[in-house]
Amino acid sequence: MDDNHDPIRPDELDGLFARFASLGPCALAVSGGSDSTALMVLFADWLGQSGKATGSCTVLTVDHGLRTSSADEARAVGAAALALGYRHATLAWEGPKPRSGVQAAARSARYRLMSGYMRAHGIGLLLTAHTRDDQAETLLMRLARGSGLDGLAAMAPLSPLGERGPGGGTAGDGPRWIGRPFLDVPKACLRATLEERGMRWMEDPSNIAPEFERARLRAARAHLDALGLTPDMLALSAARLARARRAVESLVDELCDPDAGVVRVDPCGVVLIDRARLRESAEEVALRVLERAVAAAGGSGERVPLAKLEAVLAGVRALRPTAPGRWTLARALIAAEPAVVRVEREPGREPLPEIAVAPGTTGLWDGRFRVTVAAGFPGPVQVRALGEAGLRDLRRRAPRADAAPARAAAAAPSIWHEGRLIAVPPLRYWAPPLAGEDVAAVFVGIGHSTRTANPSERNSAT
Repeated sequence: MDDNHDPIRPDELDGLFARFASLGPCALAVSGGSDSTALMVLFADWLGQSGKATGSCTVLTVDHGLRTSSADEARAVGAAALALGYRHATLAWEGPKPRSGVQAAARSARYRLMSGYMRAHGIGLLLTAHTRDDQAETLLMRLARGSGLDGLAAMAPLSPLGERGPGGGTAGDGPRWIGRPFLDVPKACLRATLEERGMRWMEDPSNIAPEFERARLRAARAHLDALGLTPDMLALSAARLARARRAVESLVDELCDPDAGVVRVDPCGVVLIDRARLRESAEEVALRVLERAVAAAGGSGERVPLAKLEAVLAGVRALRPTAPGRWTLARALIAAEPAVVRVEREPGREPLPEIAVAPGTTGLWDGRFRVTVAAGFPGPVQVRALGEAGLRDLRRRAPRADAAPARAAAAAPSIWHEGRLIAVPPLRYWAPPLAGEDVAAVFVGIGHSTRTANPSERNSAT
Protein backbone atom coordinates (compact mmCIF):
# COMPACT_ATOMS: atom_id res chain seq x y z
CA MET A 1 0.00 0.00 0.00
CA ASP A 2 1.46 3.38 -0.98
CA ASP A 3 2.09 6.01 1.70
CA ASN A 4 0.27 8.82 -0.14
CA HIS A 5 -2.87 8.39 1.96
CA ASP A 6 -5.09 8.34 -1.11
CA PRO A 7 -8.43 6.53 -1.01
CA ILE A 8 -8.31 2.80 -1.60
CA ARG A 9 -9.15 1.96 -5.20
CA PRO A 10 -11.15 -0.98 -6.57
CA ASP A 11 -8.07 -2.63 -8.06
CA GLU A 12 -6.51 -2.80 -4.57
CA LEU A 13 -9.35 -4.76 -2.97
CA ASP A 14 -8.26 -8.19 -4.14
CA GLY A 15 -4.87 -7.70 -2.52
CA LEU A 16 -6.57 -6.89 0.78
CA PHE A 17 -9.25 -9.55 0.96
CA ALA A 18 -8.59 -12.45 -1.42
CA ARG A 19 -6.27 -14.22 1.05
CA PHE A 20 -9.27 -14.83 3.33
CA ALA A 21 -11.61 -16.21 0.66
CA SER A 22 -10.89 -19.88 1.42
CA LEU A 23 -12.08 -19.53 5.04
CA GLY A 24 -15.74 -19.29 4.09
CA PRO A 25 -18.49 -17.01 5.45
CA CYS A 26 -17.20 -14.53 7.96
CA ALA A 27 -18.12 -11.96 10.56
CA LEU A 28 -16.89 -8.37 10.60
CA ALA A 29 -16.13 -6.53 13.85
CA VAL A 30 -17.60 -3.06 13.34
CA SER A 31 -17.84 -0.41 16.05
CA GLY A 32 -18.82 2.48 13.81
CA GLY A 33 -15.43 4.20 13.88
CA SER A 34 -13.66 5.15 10.67
CA ASP A 35 -11.53 2.02 10.36
CA SER A 36 -14.26 -0.54 10.94
CA THR A 37 -16.77 1.41 8.83
CA ALA A 38 -14.28 1.35 5.97
CA LEU A 39 -13.84 -2.39 6.51
CA MET A 40 -17.58 -2.92 6.15
CA VAL A 41 -17.79 -0.77 3.01
CA LEU A 42 -14.69 -2.05 1.24
CA PHE A 43 -15.39 -5.70 1.99
CA ALA A 44 -18.87 -5.25 0.51
CA ASP A 45 -17.23 -3.78 -2.60
CA TRP A 46 -14.86 -6.74 -2.87
CA LEU A 47 -17.67 -9.25 -2.42
CA GLY A 48 -19.54 -7.52 -5.22
CA GLN A 49 -16.48 -7.67 -7.48
CA SER A 50 -16.14 -11.38 -6.70
CA GLY A 51 -19.77 -12.16 -7.41
CA LYS A 52 -20.52 -12.99 -3.77
CA ALA A 53 -23.40 -11.82 -1.64
CA THR A 54 -22.88 -9.70 1.48
CA GLY A 55 -25.82 -11.54 3.02
CA SER A 56 -23.56 -14.52 3.74
CA CYS A 57 -21.57 -12.38 6.20
CA THR A 58 -22.55 -10.89 9.54
CA VAL A 59 -21.50 -7.55 11.01
CA LEU A 60 -21.00 -7.83 14.78
CA THR A 61 -21.21 -4.79 17.02
CA VAL A 62 -20.49 -4.97 20.74
CA ASP A 63 -22.44 -2.61 22.98
CA HIS A 64 -20.11 -2.22 25.95
CA GLY A 65 -22.67 -0.18 27.87
CA LEU A 66 -19.97 2.27 28.93
CA ARG A 67 -21.70 5.34 27.46
CA THR A 68 -25.36 6.36 27.39
CA SER A 69 -25.15 6.65 23.60
CA SER A 70 -23.73 3.15 23.03
CA ALA A 71 -27.05 1.49 22.23
CA ASP A 72 -27.90 4.19 19.67
CA GLU A 73 -24.46 3.82 18.11
CA ALA A 74 -24.93 0.05 17.77
CA ARG A 75 -28.31 0.62 16.09
CA ALA A 76 -26.68 3.06 13.65
CA VAL A 77 -24.06 0.48 12.73
CA GLY A 78 -26.82 -2.07 12.27
CA ALA A 79 -28.72 0.21 9.89
CA ALA A 80 -25.57 0.84 7.83
CA ALA A 81 -24.76 -2.88 7.70
CA LEU A 82 -28.26 -3.82 6.59
CA ALA A 83 -28.14 -1.12 3.91
CA LEU A 84 -25.05 -2.83 2.50
CA GLY A 85 -26.81 -6.19 2.54
CA TYR A 86 -25.07 -7.72 5.57
CA ARG A 87 -26.72 -9.46 8.44
CA HIS A 88 -26.15 -7.66 11.75
CA ALA A 89 -26.08 -8.60 15.42
CA THR A 90 -25.51 -6.44 18.49
CA LEU A 91 -23.79 -8.22 21.37
CA ALA A 92 -24.17 -6.64 24.80
CA TRP A 93 -21.48 -6.68 27.48
CA GLU A 94 -23.66 -7.14 30.52
CA GLY A 95 -22.91 -7.14 34.22
CA PRO A 96 -20.73 -4.89 36.39
CA LYS A 97 -17.79 -3.10 34.79
CA PRO A 98 -14.37 -2.79 36.44
CA ARG A 99 -13.24 0.53 37.87
CA SER A 100 -9.73 0.12 36.49
CA GLY A 101 -8.39 -1.55 33.38
CA VAL A 102 -11.63 -0.78 31.59
CA GLN A 103 -10.21 -0.87 28.07
CA ALA A 104 -8.49 -4.22 28.61
CA ALA A 105 -11.63 -5.69 30.16
CA ALA A 106 -13.76 -4.33 27.31
CA ARG A 107 -11.40 -5.83 24.74
CA SER A 108 -11.54 -9.21 26.47
CA ALA A 109 -15.34 -9.06 26.64
CA ARG A 110 -15.53 -8.01 23.00
CA TYR A 111 -13.61 -11.01 21.70
CA ARG A 112 -15.37 -13.38 24.08
CA LEU A 113 -18.79 -12.24 22.86
CA MET A 114 -17.86 -12.31 19.18
CA SER A 115 -16.18 -15.70 19.45
CA GLY A 116 -19.24 -17.08 21.22
CA TYR A 117 -21.53 -15.78 18.48
CA MET A 118 -19.29 -17.30 15.81
CA ARG A 119 -19.23 -20.66 17.58
CA ALA A 120 -23.02 -20.67 17.88
CA HIS A 121 -23.49 -19.81 14.20
CA GLY A 122 -20.72 -21.87 12.64
CA ILE A 123 -18.61 -18.89 11.53
CA GLY A 124 -14.88 -19.49 11.25
CA LEU A 125 -13.42 -16.05 10.44
CA LEU A 126 -13.64 -12.64 12.08
CA LEU A 127 -12.33 -9.67 10.10
CA THR A 128 -11.06 -6.70 12.08
CA ALA A 129 -9.87 -3.27 10.94
CA HIS A 130 -6.44 -3.08 12.62
CA THR A 131 -4.28 -0.67 10.63
CA ARG A 132 -0.59 0.15 10.28
CA ASP A 133 -1.15 2.86 12.92
CA ASP A 134 -2.50 0.25 15.36
CA GLN A 135 0.54 -1.90 14.66
CA ALA A 136 2.86 0.99 15.57
CA GLU A 137 0.93 1.92 18.71
CA THR A 138 0.95 -1.67 19.89
CA LEU A 139 4.73 -1.84 19.51
CA LEU A 140 5.20 1.32 21.57
CA MET A 141 2.82 0.16 24.29
CA ARG A 142 4.64 -3.14 24.60
CA LEU A 143 8.02 -1.44 24.66
CA ALA A 144 6.77 0.51 27.67
CA ARG A 145 6.02 -2.79 29.41
CA GLY A 146 9.40 -4.35 28.70
CA SER A 147 7.91 -6.95 26.37
CA GLY A 148 10.09 -9.58 24.77
CA LEU A 149 10.33 -10.70 21.18
CA ASP A 150 6.76 -11.97 21.05
CA GLY A 151 5.18 -8.79 22.33
CA LEU A 152 7.20 -6.58 20.01
CA ALA A 153 6.66 -8.60 16.86
CA ALA A 154 3.96 -7.61 14.45
CA MET A 155 0.33 -8.64 14.57
CA ALA A 156 -0.34 -11.31 11.98
CA PRO A 157 -2.73 -10.98 9.03
CA LEU A 158 -4.31 -14.24 10.25
CA SER A 159 -4.24 -15.67 13.77
CA PRO A 160 -6.45 -17.94 15.91
CA LEU A 161 -9.40 -16.64 17.85
CA GLY A 162 -10.16 -18.81 20.86
CA GLU A 163 -13.05 -18.90 23.27
CA ARG A 164 -12.94 -21.12 26.31
CA GLY A 165 -16.15 -22.36 27.82
CA PRO A 166 -17.12 -23.31 31.37
CA GLY A 167 -14.89 -25.90 32.96
CA GLY A 168 -12.12 -25.35 30.46
CA GLY A 169 -14.17 -26.55 27.52
CA THR A 170 -14.21 -25.26 23.98
CA ALA A 171 -16.18 -26.11 20.93
CA GLY A 172 -15.04 -28.96 18.74
CA ASP A 173 -16.49 -27.42 15.60
CA GLY A 174 -13.23 -26.36 14.03
CA PRO A 175 -10.90 -23.39 14.44
CA ARG A 176 -11.89 -19.75 14.40
CA TRP A 177 -9.59 -17.06 13.06
CA ILE A 178 -9.02 -13.32 13.17
CA GLY A 179 -8.19 -11.78 9.78
CA ARG A 180 -6.58 -8.34 9.61
CA PRO A 181 -6.63 -7.13 5.99
CA PHE A 182 -5.52 -3.55 6.77
CA LEU A 183 -2.24 -4.15 8.63
CA ASP A 184 -0.27 -2.47 5.83
CA VAL A 185 -2.82 0.32 5.36
CA PRO A 186 -2.49 3.74 7.05
CA LYS A 187 -5.57 4.93 8.91
CA ALA A 188 -5.53 8.04 6.71
CA CYS A 189 -6.22 5.89 3.64
CA LEU A 190 -9.38 4.51 5.21
CA ARG A 191 -10.62 7.95 6.23
CA ALA A 192 -9.88 9.31 2.78
CA THR A 193 -11.90 6.45 1.30
CA LEU A 194 -14.94 7.32 3.41
CA GLU A 195 -14.57 11.06 2.82
CA GLU A 196 -14.46 10.54 -0.94
CA ARG A 197 -17.81 8.75 -0.70
CA GLY A 198 -19.29 11.36 1.63
CA MET A 199 -19.67 8.79 4.39
CA ARG A 200 -19.55 9.66 8.07
CA TRP A 201 -18.34 7.67 11.03
CA MET A 202 -18.54 7.88 14.80
CA GLU A 203 -15.71 9.03 17.05
CA ASP A 204 -15.21 7.19 20.33
CA PRO A 205 -14.44 9.77 23.07
CA SER A 206 -12.02 7.30 24.66
CA ASN A 207 -9.75 7.73 21.61
CA ILE A 208 -8.71 11.14 22.95
CA ALA A 209 -9.23 10.59 26.70
CA PRO A 210 -5.82 11.11 28.36
CA GLU A 211 -6.42 8.43 30.98
CA PHE A 212 -6.01 5.77 28.28
CA GLU A 213 -2.58 4.74 27.07
CA ARG A 214 -3.42 4.51 23.39
CA ALA A 215 -4.97 7.99 23.46
CA ARG A 216 -1.81 9.41 25.06
CA LEU A 217 0.29 7.87 22.29
CA ARG A 218 -1.96 9.41 19.65
CA ALA A 219 -1.66 12.80 21.33
CA ALA A 220 2.14 12.45 21.16
CA ARG A 221 2.08 11.47 17.48
CA ALA A 222 3.69 14.68 16.19
CA HIS A 223 6.56 14.42 18.68
CA LEU A 224 7.14 10.76 17.85
CA ASP A 225 7.12 11.49 14.12
CA ALA A 226 9.69 14.24 14.64
CA LEU A 227 11.96 11.69 16.33
CA GLY A 228 11.60 9.32 13.40
CA LEU A 229 9.20 7.00 15.26
CA THR A 230 6.66 7.12 12.47
CA PRO A 231 4.00 4.43 12.05
CA ASP A 232 5.78 3.21 8.92
CA MET A 233 9.13 2.74 10.68
CA LEU A 234 7.59 1.19 13.77
CA ALA A 235 5.56 -1.24 11.67
CA LEU A 236 8.72 -2.13 9.75
CA SER A 237 10.56 -2.87 13.00
CA ALA A 238 7.67 -5.02 14.20
CA ALA A 239 7.71 -6.98 10.96
CA ARG A 240 11.44 -7.60 11.25
CA LEU A 241 11.03 -8.76 14.83
CA ALA A 242 8.34 -11.15 13.63
CA ARG A 243 10.84 -12.56 11.13
CA ALA A 244 13.35 -13.14 13.93
CA ARG A 245 10.65 -14.75 16.04
CA ARG A 246 9.83 -17.20 13.29
CA ALA A 247 13.49 -18.21 13.09
CA VAL A 248 13.60 -18.89 16.84
CA GLU A 249 10.34 -20.80 16.69
CA SER A 250 11.74 -23.09 14.01
CA LEU A 251 14.55 -24.06 16.40
CA VAL A 252 11.99 -24.72 19.13
CA ASP A 253 9.95 -26.86 16.73
CA GLU A 254 13.03 -28.96 16.05
CA LEU A 255 13.68 -29.54 19.77
CA CYS A 256 10.04 -30.39 20.43
CA ASP A 257 9.84 -32.85 17.54
CA PRO A 258 9.39 -36.34 19.07
CA ASP A 259 12.20 -37.66 16.87
CA ALA A 260 14.67 -35.26 18.52
CA GLY A 261 14.40 -37.14 21.81
CA VAL A 262 14.42 -33.95 23.89
CA VAL A 263 10.74 -33.75 24.83
CA ARG A 264 8.51 -36.69 25.67
CA VAL A 265 4.79 -36.54 26.40
CA ASP A 266 3.06 -39.04 28.67
CA PRO A 267 -0.54 -40.07 27.76
CA CYS A 268 -1.65 -38.73 31.16
CA GLY A 269 -0.44 -35.26 30.29
CA VAL A 270 3.05 -35.16 31.80
CA VAL A 271 5.74 -33.46 29.71
CA LEU A 272 9.31 -34.65 30.26
CA ILE A 273 12.16 -32.44 28.99
CA ASP A 274 15.75 -33.64 28.81
CA ARG A 275 17.32 -31.51 31.53
CA ALA A 276 20.83 -31.40 30.08
CA ARG A 277 19.55 -30.31 26.67
CA LEU A 278 17.36 -27.64 28.27
CA ARG A 279 20.37 -26.24 30.13
CA GLU A 280 22.54 -26.32 27.02
CA SER A 281 20.04 -24.61 24.72
CA ALA A 282 20.11 -20.89 24.02
CA GLU A 283 18.06 -19.12 26.67
CA GLU A 284 15.34 -17.88 24.30
CA VAL A 285 14.93 -21.36 22.83
CA ALA A 286 14.89 -23.00 26.27
CA LEU A 287 12.28 -20.51 27.48
CA ARG A 288 9.97 -21.40 24.62
CA VAL A 289 10.36 -25.14 25.09
CA LEU A 290 9.53 -24.74 28.78
CA GLU A 291 6.66 -22.41 27.95
CA ARG A 292 5.05 -24.93 25.63
CA ALA A 293 5.33 -27.61 28.28
CA VAL A 294 3.78 -25.38 30.97
CA ALA A 295 0.97 -24.27 28.66
CA ALA A 296 0.10 -27.84 27.71
CA ALA A 297 0.42 -29.44 31.14
CA GLY A 298 -1.33 -26.59 32.96
CA GLY A 299 -4.03 -26.18 30.33
CA SER A 300 -5.11 -22.78 31.64
CA GLY A 301 -5.55 -21.32 28.16
CA GLU A 302 -3.86 -18.14 29.35
CA ARG A 303 -0.51 -16.74 28.38
CA VAL A 304 2.35 -18.01 30.47
CA PRO A 305 3.81 -14.86 32.12
CA LEU A 306 7.22 -14.30 30.61
CA ALA A 307 8.89 -12.87 33.74
CA LYS A 308 7.79 -15.83 35.84
CA LEU A 309 8.88 -18.24 33.13
CA GLU A 310 12.30 -16.60 33.09
CA ALA A 311 12.55 -17.03 36.86
CA VAL A 312 11.79 -20.77 36.62
CA LEU A 313 14.35 -21.31 33.86
CA ALA A 314 16.92 -19.32 35.82
CA GLY A 315 16.25 -21.62 38.77
CA VAL A 316 16.73 -24.73 36.64
CA ARG A 317 19.98 -23.36 35.29
CA ALA A 318 21.29 -22.08 38.62
CA LEU A 319 20.97 -25.47 40.33
CA ARG A 320 23.69 -28.09 40.07
CA PRO A 321 23.04 -30.21 36.96
CA THR A 322 21.38 -32.94 39.03
CA ALA A 323 20.04 -30.90 41.97
CA PRO A 324 16.27 -31.04 42.52
CA GLY A 325 14.03 -28.01 42.20
CA ARG A 326 10.29 -27.40 42.27
CA TRP A 327 8.09 -24.55 41.05
CA THR A 328 4.46 -23.86 40.15
CA LEU A 329 3.34 -21.69 37.27
CA ALA A 330 0.12 -21.28 35.27
CA ARG A 331 -1.57 -24.33 36.87
CA ALA A 332 1.51 -26.47 36.18
CA LEU A 333 3.92 -28.15 38.59
CA ILE A 334 7.52 -28.03 37.35
CA ALA A 335 10.03 -30.38 38.97
CA ALA A 336 13.72 -30.47 38.07
CA GLU A 337 14.85 -34.08 38.46
CA PRO A 338 18.36 -35.44 37.80
CA ALA A 339 17.73 -36.36 34.17
CA VAL A 340 14.52 -34.53 33.23
CA VAL A 341 12.40 -31.51 33.95
CA ARG A 342 8.94 -32.89 34.67
CA VAL A 343 5.94 -30.63 33.95
CA GLU A 344 2.43 -31.73 34.93
CA ARG A 345 -0.92 -30.40 36.12
CA GLU A 346 -0.55 -28.79 39.54
CA PRO A 347 -2.55 -30.83 42.08
CA GLY A 348 -4.85 -29.36 44.66
CA ARG A 349 -4.83 -25.71 43.60
CA GLU A 350 -8.39 -25.85 42.25
CA PRO A 351 -10.92 -28.63 41.60
CA LEU A 352 -10.69 -30.21 38.17
CA PRO A 353 -13.77 -29.55 36.02
CA GLU A 354 -16.60 -31.74 34.87
CA ILE A 355 -18.02 -31.33 31.37
CA ALA A 356 -20.60 -33.09 29.22
CA VAL A 357 -19.80 -34.18 25.66
CA ALA A 358 -22.60 -35.12 23.28
CA PRO A 359 -22.38 -37.89 20.68
CA GLY A 360 -20.62 -36.81 17.51
CA THR A 361 -18.80 -33.90 19.17
CA THR A 362 -15.47 -33.08 20.78
CA GLY A 363 -14.93 -31.15 24.02
CA LEU A 364 -11.79 -29.77 25.60
CA TRP A 365 -11.49 -30.97 29.20
CA ASP A 366 -9.38 -29.00 31.66
CA GLY A 367 -7.65 -27.31 28.74
CA ARG A 368 -5.52 -30.44 28.33
CA PHE A 369 -7.48 -33.31 26.74
CA ARG A 370 -9.71 -33.43 23.68
CA VAL A 371 -12.57 -35.81 24.39
CA THR A 372 -14.43 -37.21 21.39
CA VAL A 373 -17.63 -39.27 21.46
CA ALA A 374 -18.69 -41.30 18.44
CA ALA A 375 -21.79 -40.12 16.60
CA GLY A 376 -23.65 -43.37 17.27
CA PHE A 377 -23.03 -43.42 21.02
CA PRO A 378 -26.27 -43.67 23.05
CA GLY A 379 -26.29 -40.32 24.78
CA PRO A 380 -23.93 -37.73 26.25
CA VAL A 381 -21.04 -38.61 28.54
CA GLN A 382 -19.63 -36.82 31.56
CA VAL A 383 -15.91 -36.19 31.83
CA ARG A 384 -14.22 -35.61 35.18
CA ALA A 385 -10.92 -36.32 36.89
CA LEU A 386 -10.36 -39.98 37.78
CA GLY A 387 -9.24 -39.04 41.29
CA GLU A 388 -7.29 -41.09 43.81
CA ALA A 389 -10.23 -43.31 44.80
CA GLY A 390 -11.10 -43.93 41.16
CA LEU A 391 -7.49 -44.83 40.41
CA ARG A 392 -7.40 -47.37 43.24
CA ASP A 393 -10.60 -48.96 41.99
CA LEU A 394 -9.37 -48.98 38.40
CA ARG A 395 -6.11 -50.66 39.36
CA ARG A 396 -8.07 -53.53 40.83
CA ARG A 397 -9.91 -53.94 37.53
CA ALA A 398 -7.11 -53.12 35.09
CA PRO A 399 -3.64 -54.05 36.36
CA ARG A 400 -1.87 -52.23 33.54
CA ALA A 401 -3.05 -48.95 35.08
CA ASP A 402 -0.41 -49.60 37.78
CA ALA A 403 2.31 -48.40 35.41
CA ALA A 404 1.06 -44.82 35.36
CA PRO A 405 2.39 -42.31 37.92
CA ALA A 406 -0.29 -41.96 40.58
CA ARG A 407 -0.52 -38.16 40.66
CA ALA A 408 -0.81 -37.79 36.89
CA ALA A 409 -3.21 -40.72 36.59
CA ALA A 410 -5.51 -39.29 39.27
CA ALA A 411 -5.65 -36.02 37.30
CA ALA A 412 -6.44 -37.82 34.03
CA PRO A 413 -9.93 -37.63 32.49
CA SER A 414 -12.38 -40.42 33.22
CA ILE A 415 -15.50 -40.83 31.09
CA TRP A 416 -18.87 -41.74 32.60
CA HIS A 417 -22.23 -42.66 31.10
CA GLU A 418 -25.41 -42.99 33.14
CA GLY A 419 -23.43 -43.11 36.38
CA ARG A 420 -21.02 -45.81 35.22
CA LEU A 421 -17.31 -45.46 34.48
CA ILE A 422 -16.92 -46.47 30.85
CA ALA A 423 -13.42 -45.34 29.93
CA VAL A 424 -10.12 -43.85 31.04
CA PRO A 425 -8.38 -43.57 27.65
CA PRO A 426 -5.02 -42.22 28.94
CA LEU A 427 -4.73 -45.45 30.98
CA ARG A 428 -5.96 -47.53 28.03
CA TYR A 429 -9.11 -48.63 29.81
CA TRP A 430 -12.51 -49.08 28.14
CA ALA A 431 -15.30 -51.02 29.80
CA PRO A 432 -16.32 -53.93 27.53
CA PRO A 433 -17.51 -53.84 24.82
CA LEU A 434 -16.31 -50.26 24.24
CA ALA A 435 -13.15 -49.34 22.36
CA GLY A 436 -11.17 -46.26 21.44
CA GLU A 437 -13.38 -45.47 18.46
CA ASP A 438 -16.38 -45.10 20.80
CA VAL A 439 -14.90 -42.58 23.24
CA ALA A 440 -11.42 -41.09 23.20
CA ALA A 441 -9.45 -38.62 25.28
CA VAL A 442 -6.16 -37.42 23.85
CA PHE A 443 -3.69 -35.05 25.49
CA VAL A 444 -3.45 -31.92 23.38
CA GLY A 445 0.36 -32.03 23.56
CA ILE A 446 3.01 -29.36 23.60
CA GLY A 447 2.00 -27.90 20.23
CA HIS A 448 2.77 -24.19 20.28
CA SER A 449 2.99 -21.80 23.17
CA THR A 450 0.19 -19.69 24.57
CA ARG A 451 1.96 -16.71 23.08
CA THR A 452 1.82 -18.32 19.65
CA ALA A 453 -0.87 -17.17 17.28
CA ASN A 454 -0.40 -19.96 14.76
CA PRO A 455 2.42 -22.31 13.80
CA SER A 456 4.46 -19.47 12.35
CA GLU A 457 3.11 -16.36 14.04
CA ARG A 458 2.87 -15.25 17.69
CA ASN A 459 0.37 -12.45 18.14
CA SER A 460 -2.62 -11.45 20.17
CA ALA A 461 -5.72 -9.49 19.33
CA THR A 462 -5.40 -5.85 20.28
